[in-house]
Amino acid sequence: MKKNILTIIILALGILNMLLTAIIVFAVVPTTMKTNNLISKVASSIDLELQLANDDTKDSVAISDIEVYKIENDMTINLKNNANDSENHYALVSASLSINMKSEDYKTLQPTVSTNESYITEIFSDEISKYTMQEVKLNKDKIKADILKRIQEHFKSDFIISVSIGKLVVE
Repeated sequence: MKKNILTIIILALGILNMLLTAIIVFAVVPTTMKTNNLISKVASSIDLELQLANDDTKDSVAISDIEVYKIENDMTINLKNNANDSENHYALVSASLSINMKSEDYKTLQPTVSTNESYITEIFSDEISKYTMQEVKLNKDKIKADILKRIQEHFKSDFIISVSIGKLVVE
């Protein structure tokens, strides 16, 4: 008799174990799968961002392949007036352009840089004069990016790879 009760207890525990396993399979596994999919999507987007960041470094130009064209004259540029201040403010700017000597357009467009210097200085003046004295100090990188974009649009080429503002005195 004791053997039958022990067998019935073992059978009941086996059935209970199968029921709990079925509950785990149907309740926990789908949630885990959804979580794994979410983690995979996040990880793939992070990998994509890392890959894009690495692609930028691959496209960077070696220092030996960069020619620096210095704009000869310093530029004095009127700045936008602040709403609180009626006084005129100016920026004294010295600038240079970094040119990629390995670019396809280098041989044809490099000689035209010096002939277009007045237009380039006008682009500097237009972009910097859009800002107030405080904004120029805070947005130097944005100003440089906007200037670079306009210069590249003017030459219809990206052989000019960066704009440097060596001296920026705001008064």
